[in-house]
This record gives sequence, structure tokens and C-alpha cells, in this order.
Amino acid sequence: MNFDSSDHSDAQFAGKIKTQTFKQLRLERLLKSGAVIPASKLAETKELELQRVRDFEVAATDEERHRRSDKTRPGAAPHSLITTREPLED
Repeated sequence: MNFDSSDHSDAQFAGKIKTQTFKQLRLERLLKSGAVIPASKLAETKELELQRVRDFEVAATDEERHRRSDKTRPGAAPHSLITTREPLED
């Protein structure tokens, strides 16, 4: 094909050319390697960590409340009674 000709009737679309600056290319490589974490990902991770801390505090409070209320009353049978079965006689 003669590239000087103005007739490009047999030209085909090959796709977009990816153009980016050197900074964009370097940032993309750092993101792929895991060396840089985007700010949105950091915010998400921070929120998840705060939620875990809140859940832990709630669980600790519930456990403490349960321990206080689960004390056996004087005269009440303890929860862990040892029971034995006698063989059934026919």
C-alpha cells in the first residue's frame, strides 16, 4: 500500500493507542506492585479497622455483663452438676 495516497479505503481500525505520561506509567507500576495504596483503599481499611474495634468493645462489654449476671445464687444448684445414669434393669 502506498502511504502517500489519499485513498485509505482498505484501512482497518486497530484499536486505541494508549498514551500516558511518565508519572502515570510509574504510578500504575507502583499500584500493580503493591508499593502504593490508593487513598480510597486506605479510607476503606481504616473504616473496617474502626468497625472491628467497636465490635470488640461491644463484645467485651457483653461478656462482662454476662459474667456479672451469671453468678449462681446462694442455695441454687450449680450449672455443672455431675449426673450419673443407673443401668436399667429388665
